[in-house]
Amino acid sequence: MPAAVPLIEDHSLRVTPEGFTINVRENWYRSLPLSCIENVKIIVDGEEFPPKDVSFGINNALYPLKDLANKSGEYWYVQDSASLLVRRPGKIAAGETHTIEVEIVLRAPYIMVGPGKFLTMPTKFSTVQVAA
Repeated sequence: MPAAVPLIEDHSLRVTPEGFTINVRENWYRSLPLSCIENVKIIVDGEEFPPKDVSFGINNALYPLKDLANKSGEYWYVQDSASLLVRRPGKIAAGETHTIEVEIVLRAPYIMVGPGKFLTMPTKFSTVQVAA
């Protein structure tokens, strides 16, 4: 069996005018609609960022986390990276080293675990990266 893909891509921490981005990969064997993303949590150097400050970028579009539940027609394909944009200008500068932790909870809409309940898969990953 192949090794699991790390949730956070290596060397993906990037400074932007809005704040910073981190590239993430789906750690499940099937592509899923964005509506199956139950939760996204980002912590940098011990500071957790509220969902209102985070957007999910995929397929040339950027969505606030609160809008993902309505995106059943938009897919996160297993071979594609997604970008998490954190709106916090000045929090990270190029050349700085930061500890990044991301947790994403996905729901498998085809695996029932009880009446009206579906399997949820939390994936948590931590890495240290230098911002570019």
